[in-house]
Amino acid sequence: MFKNVSNHQLALSFFMVLIGFLQAYNHWGERTTLSLFFLTSSILLLLLSIIGLFVYRKRQISNA
Repeated sequence: MFKNVSNHQLALSFFMVLIGFLQAYNHWGERTTLSLFFLTSSILLLLLSIIGLFVYRKRQISNA
């Protein structure tokens, strides 16, 4: 899953995490369920992005 991750995909994933957190903050007052959905999905995507970053860095070190 993480073997063919490019640099642009990693940057885009962190950007999508930021958008997810901003959406969770935006819907916090009136739509709590939607806000919690955005919050949990953003946390999950953040964890996957960090794992992808570690795999990408490990691949860069092993190729050098």
